[in-house]
Amino acid sequence: MTATGKARPMGTEDKLRAYLKRATVELAETRQRLAEEEGRRHEPVAIVGMACRFPGGVTGPEELWDLVASGGDAISGFPADRGWDLEGLFDPDPEASGKSYVRHGGFVHDAGEFDAGFFGMSPRSALATDPQHRLFLESCWEALERAGIDPGSLRGSRTGVYAGCMYEHYSTRFLELAPGSVEGTLFTSSASSVLSGRVSYTLGLEGPSITIDTACSSSLVAMHLAVQALRRGECSLALSGGVSVMASPVPFVEFSRQRALSADGRCKSFSASADGAAWAEGVGVLVLERLSQAVRHGRRVLAVIRGSAVNQDGASNGLTAPSGPAQERVIQQALADALLDTRDVDAVEAHGTGTRLGDPIEAGALLATYGRGRAEGRPVWVGSVKSNIGHTQAAAGVAGVIKMVQAMRHGVLPPTLHVTEPTPHVDWDSGGVRVATRAVDFPTDRPARAGISSFGVSGTNAHVVLEGVPATAPEERPAAAGEPLVWIVSAKTETALRAQAGRLRRYAAGVPDDDLRAAGRALATRAGFAHRAVVVAEDRAELLAALAAVAEGTPHAAAVIGEALPAARPVFVFPGQGSQWAGMAVDLMGTSEVFRTRLLGCDEALRPHTGWSVVDVLHGRDGAPALEGTDVIQPVLFAVMVSLAELWRSHGVHPTAVIGHSQGEIAAACVAGALTLEDAAKVVALRSRALIRLSGTGGMLAVALPAAETQARLGPWEGRLWVAVHSGPASCVVAGEAGALEEFTAACGESVRVRRIAVDYASHTPLVEPIADELAAALDGVRPQDTGIAFCSSLAGQFVEPARLTAGYWYDNLRNPVLFDEAIRACAGPGTPLFVEVSPHPVLGADADDSCHAAGITAGVCASLRRGAGDWPRFLTALAHAWVLGAGVDWLTALGPAPHPMADPPTYAFERRRYWLGDHEAPGRPTGAGVEGSRHPLLSAVVPVAGDAYVLSGQLSARSAPWLGDHAVEGGVLLPGAAFAELALEGGAHAGCGRLDELVIETPLLLAENGSVTIQVTVDPPDDEQRRAVAIHSRTPDGWRRHASGALTAGAPAGAPYPWASVWPPSGAEPVEVEGGYERLAERGYEYGPAFQGLRAVWRRGEELFAEVALPEEVDSAGYGIHPALLDAALHPLVLTGGDEELRLPFAFGGVLLHASGAPELRVRLTTTGEDTLVEAADPAGAPVLSIDALRVRAAAPRQAALAGTAAHGVDWVEAPAAAAGAAEPVVISCVSDQPDMPARVRELTGRVLDAIAAQPDDLTPGDATVVFATRAGDPAGAAVWGLVRSAQSEQPGRFVLAEVEDGHADWSLVTATGEPQVRVVHGKPLVPRLTRREVAAEPLPEVAGTVLVTGGTGGLGALVARRLVSRHGVRDLLLVSRRGPGAPGAAELVAELEGLGARVAVAACDVSDREALAALLERVALAGVVHTAGVLDDALVEGLSAERMDTVLAPKADAAWYLHELTAERPLSLFVLFSSLAGVLGNAGQGNYAAANAFLDALAAHRRRLGLAGVSVAWGLWDTESGMTGGLSQADVARLARAGVAPLSVEQGLELFDAAVSSADPLVVAARWDMAGLRARAEAGELPVMLRGLVRAPRRTAGTGAGAGPGALAGRLATLPRQDALRLLVDTVRAQVAAVLAHGSPDSVQLDRPFNQLGFDSLTAVELRNRLNADTGLRLPPTLVFDHPTVTALAAYLAEVLAPAPPSAEDTLRRALEQIDDLLLNANGEGDVVRARLVPILQGALTKLGAAPADAGGVMDKIDTASDEEIFALIDNEL
Repeated sequence: MTATGKARPMGTEDKLRAYLKRATVELAETRQRLAEEEGRRHEPVAIVGMACRFPGGVTGPEELWDLVASGGDAISGFPADRGWDLEGLFDPDPEASGKSYVRHGGFVHDAGEFDAGFFGMSPRSALATDPQHRLFLESCWEALERAGIDPGSLRGSRTGVYAGCMYEHYSTRFLELAPGSVEGTLFTSSASSVLSGRVSYTLGLEGPSITIDTACSSSLVAMHLAVQALRRGECSLALSGGVSVMASPVPFVEFSRQRALSADGRCKSFSASADGAAWAEGVGVLVLERLSQAVRHGRRVLAVIRGSAVNQDGASNGLTAPSGPAQERVIQQALADALLDTRDVDAVEAHGTGTRLGDPIEAGALLATYGRGRAEGRPVWVGSVKSNIGHTQAAAGVAGVIKMVQAMRHGVLPPTLHVTEPTPHVDWDSGGVRVATRAVDFPTDRPARAGISSFGVSGTNAHVVLEGVPATAPEERPAAAGEPLVWIVSAKTETALRAQAGRLRRYAAGVPDDDLRAAGRALATRAGFAHRAVVVAEDRAELLAALAAVAEGTPHAAAVIGEALPAARPVFVFPGQGSQWAGMAVDLMGTSEVFRTRLLGCDEALRPHTGWSVVDVLHGRDGAPALEGTDVIQPVLFAVMVSLAELWRSHGVHPTAVIGHSQGEIAAACVAGALTLEDAAKVVALRSRALIRLSGTGGMLAVALPAAETQARLGPWEGRLWVAVHSGPASCVVAGEAGALEEFTAACGESVRVRRIAVDYASHTPLVEPIADELAAALDGVRPQDTGIAFCSSLAGQFVEPARLTAGYWYDNLRNPVLFDEAIRACAGPGTPLFVEVSPHPVLGADADDSCHAAGITAGVCASLRRGAGDWPRFLTALAHAWVLGAGVDWLTALGPAPHPMADPPTYAFERRRYWLGDHEAPGRPTGAGVEGSRHPLLSAVVPVAGDAYVLSGQLSARSAPWLGDHAVEGGVLLPGAAFAELALEGGAHAGCGRLDELVIETPLLLAENGSVTIQVTVDPPDDEQRRAVAIHSRTPDGWRRHASGALTAGAPAGAPYPWASVWPPSGAEPVEVEGGYERLAERGYEYGPAFQGLRAVWRRGEELFAEVALPEEVDSAGYGIHPALLDAALHPLVLTGGDEELRLPFAFGGVLLHASGAPELRVRLTTTGEDTLVEAADPAGAPVLSIDALRVRAAAPRQAALAGTAAHGVDWVEAPAAAAGAAEPVVISCVSDQPDMPARVRELTGRVLDAIAAQPDDLTPGDATVVFATRAGDPAGAAVWGLVRSAQSEQPGRFVLAEVEDGHADWSLVTATGEPQVRVVHGKPLVPRLTRREVAAEPLPEVAGTVLVTGGTGGLGALVARRLVSRHGVRDLLLVSRRGPGAPGAAELVAELEGLGARVAVAACDVSDREALAALLERVALAGVVHTAGVLDDALVEGLSAERMDTVLAPKADAAWYLHELTAERPLSLFVLFSSLAGVLGNAGQGNYAAANAFLDALAAHRRRLGLAGVSVAWGLWDTESGMTGGLSQADVARLARAGVAPLSVEQGLELFDAAVSSADPLVVAARWDMAGLRARAEAGELPVMLRGLVRAPRRTAGTGAGAGPGALAGRLATLPRQDALRLLVDTVRAQVAAVLAHGSPDSVQLDRPFNQLGFDSLTAVELRNRLNADTGLRLPPTLVFDHPTVTALAAYLAEVLAPAPPSAEDTLRRALEQIDDLLLNANGEGDVVRARLVPILQGALTKLGAAPADAGGVMDKIDTASDEEIFALIDNEL
């Protein structure tokens, strides 16, 4: 400033100073912005949720960790349910076109299953949608649940979706076979671009949505893009992952050509034995968020992504070849992004595919980066999850991330499998990189870090650097003493709710105590669906019991279950006087800060008017008034109710309206905000004090009558009594003079229920008018105010404006009736009212519920506290009730902070069902000349037959037509009569016959739960009347069985609509109740599933029935004339309305016409006359669809329960076939002993047999004597001989015969003449054994009073049976015995499981073959039953069995069984079950000792039955589970058994057979499942064991298969062939049989000159090959055949020498011919000249042809021309 006060002009110096200041500030701001930008650019991204499904049944990150930490191998065979040609696909030759030399991989076997309804998708849309999309969508939901994020809360948010996917095979593979219903949708439903978009669309996410395909690096590239987008702010949250499902085997076929696959389907990452990649599938999804945001939102951070990078190989050494330099660069770029050095990283989850090219290149890149400059002893450890689950392709990167996150959380890196030794193609000493072949601990002095690599076949590489997060618990509110466990469950359906409760129960049983409360809070973060349950439990035991009750659909005191009301609107209801109780809410004051604060505020507002403290009254403190009298009760109630309302609000339940009853309106007005707390306190305190003046002036009476009716009854007491309260539609309160109340009560008598209310004044009547002026003065100044909460006045019976709530209103409220009923009804409107009674005890709930019900208003009612229960647990239960009814409860506030459980609770229980386009492909669709495909869903082919006939064929199965399984009657699934009619109509359509004249169902067609039934529909040529016979057959093991037959004729469809269907429902028809109809039908035996529950409504008009039926949405009617489920439903009114309780089914159809096809719904008219019913069906427009002139039903034959399950078999002895003459006298070996010790007797006799077999020469000829082993009837030791010799018969067919004979038997020709290998002679008659089906009902055992002993009970079949005894048969005491006892693997878990089922279980270690030890064990047990499952195997051919090998098997099986028999013979056992084997019945080759032991068990059971003791032996076939007896079977073994006709039993089938066996009348039950194709093949080859000849018929010979097709036919063929052709035929024969024995898919895979022992032959397969060649050649080849001639070529040459020896030389042949001519001439009897004359020209021609003439034209020929006949022959003899 100048001296004059004017501003001085700014000089240069000042300008510079100002500029420098501004520049300095701007520079500082710029630096800050740059620092912030740099921070954002490198900010770690948190992984806050993960979900996955991978091979090995992995359904979540915890299960993936369990798999890798335990060294699990998840590789399995190809899936059988994707329509792949599993037999034709495999070929061990990598060059075989269209084949795969691999048949194993890592598969998500249930990838075709999906919960379409959950995501709002129709079955049609789900079917068209690629399973990769479906898996990814479900996994996104699960990942968000695990992250504690309600997916619904993200709708409209900037959440991004980044998905990796590389296949589109699903839609393209099935394009030609897709049903019409999905045509036009396949592309959009299955395009990869739609994958990410589908997630965004379904969840309403509005961030970037991108699907990435960079092949095997897709999911890691997707993760990199997600991280970058989060850092740039393009999205606030991201779902990132990848998915691969192989709908087609193309990846295996393609890479087989490249020889890039591992032959055994396993990735041997970085191993010297690496031989290729192993394709696998799976899905993984991560929930990502910037770390700062995740911390701000309180998320659980599992790990952080510090940095990531993506690059490309560029112009490297090949498009698909990996580039080491590019891999090095991408690692360095990711580390730079993470601001880390290579030495900061502890482990690398490598790409590690196990290829010989890729692994060394990758290891080199790791050595060049992470391997440099590392401290001694601190290498970077390398591994790959691919060694556990295979290469999951587009999901491979995310699989590695999930594995590594779990590893860092657990602090240990799991080992990599299949590394015999690190690959020698890498110089491992050149750097600090080591393969993690063992578990390695992560460092604890700093955060663990790991790199993850993924390299795409296109050259796109990705690398991510992860960092572990120290486990820090969030701030936790300490649990108050006795604080309950609260678990919230919800689902979209009741079924899913129950399933989720069951899953949670199993989870709750296994987590630590500390996690129980944390799990409850985790569950509270999840979405709330309509079907809800809340468990409020005191402890784990109550939690488990309540969850079990929810799962079972039964009530439990600790569980609140219900269905949320649609758009629930909470309405707070406040009662008047009467809900109070001493000590109410005192506990809440001590536990709830919200309640206590509000109550203290009320106390403060009331005290100026009352002069006392509400808190003191509630606590009953000295000097405080008692909770008595209106002037105390009403203010205290007011304070409690207002405070409870605040507590409700603090937990998210906010009222949309309030209703008060009498003085409760004051609290309602306060809570709504219409009155201030001060005004409300003034009103309640002063009004209640004024009421004291009215004491003794009257009373009140509750009356159980409607208000109107009560008012009419009050006439005699007019002016003395009034209706004071309209409580509900059937109740009210009367008030007035005390005397008048007594008179009214007396007048009501017993006819009306009345109850006196404990007040001595008559409020809500004119009797309160004396205090009108007092109240007007006292309440002057009360000023109501506007509020956003509606006030429903019980004074007006409707909603009123708050402005009315002045002092006058509060007098009127006391003077006039309470219109509570009307007020409740007034709450009807948009949404659904949920009445929450805010009081210390519910008094209005019942009235509110009654009012709503009477008015037809859907509503819910719940309470707050209850008398005697005013604590925090009770309020939590109140919150549970409100939430279950649809209120929006803030459970996180209610439960308070808690750490996240280490293991996440189970995610949503999706109700998955299968959607797979291939299922609609007709199985085995025939092709060829004259065969047409069928578009009918139940048929696959139509064959027009010469003569104008037709044959339609198909296969029925629940897999191809799931609806078939829903038609069950009395426990069995039957093909409905409607399906027979539909099939017949389809046959008629092909033959040009539109009318099914008649169809009679002759035999029901029972459908198996698994497998399929082949059917044929035959349509005959027309007869003279142009009628065609039609029949429907099914194929059975015994041939074709006819089920239905009838006739077809021409018929025209109807045109005009049915008049009765034009008006609907039909006029004059009365509705028939159908609610619960299917439940009633189920009680009668009609067990219809959802597909057959199509009846929607029924009406009756006289004799007519009308119905409305529709197919469920998930059942597709496309392709059917009329869907059988729809037609069947149209007939249901007949059984639903009939009074007959007998089970009746359609059996005859007459005059059936189909007028229109494919109808999804029908209007039906049924008119019954006599036994016939006229059926007419129309569409909703009245147009005809179907008509049946005469339908007839009949009673169904009762079915045994056994028909619904798996059939058992037994051994029948039948009369032998007619004897053949001329049988040679056999060599007889007597197998009888009087040795008293049974085990010793068994050894003596079996030793005798082994000696006799060993004495037989190897090279027996067909004429040699047969050896007969003769045993005595009823001798268990003799039965052991039968088992042993049966095996010998299998190994050396045709050499031995078994005979059970009576003492003194001498006619051995009677035995051998039968031609049978096993004979029993009874009373001089030979009998032979045949296996036959037994109809055994599987029934629970009667109550078992005592302990059941299970030997071998801690593993395999013993454990399965122990569970079954408890769960099915009610056994409560078990003693499980095994050699290791409690130390056996899984024993503790088995005991826990059985105890969880209610059993008491003891486990003991005992060698049951030690009689003394067994006796000591049984001495202290109250035994009620025995199940003997113990046993061991020691397989060898009979000729290789020694006494020691016999003893190894006999001791635990046979000896132990005998000791158990002896030691328990005097005890009253309920059951004595011996687990035997099919080996004893059939005699398995290579198992002679095992067969002997098991045959002994079979005989022991029969022996016990003869003694009157319990006993049954169960001869088990093959189990589809690794029991101790079947776990060692190789694939070749299983294939051999299949060829033998033995199929594996599922666990459930086996247990059903066990149930049948324990109640069997037979001592032997053969429990096996038969492969009928294998049996038929053996029968056709003449190899079927005699025991099985009752199961399949002997094949009928066809033309050309007569004499030349039996044993020895090969020799006949060879005799007609040239030498080289014969040898080639023998090579082909031997090669084919070798391939069959070794289970090769093709003979071409058998190398001709490779030794048999290198091909995989052992003694057992050698015997099988020898037996097969015996059958082919008719020879008896020696057992050492394959060892003497050890290759295919050598063996074929040997057979050629035997069967087709080399022919003689030409000279020898000619001399032999001429010698024969000489003999002929000598015996010509004077005709020699004539014969010579015929022979000379022939010989001359032969010489000329041989070229003799040109060689000597002037010599020999001249002599011949001039020679006599004698001279010619002399010439031949001397010169030729």
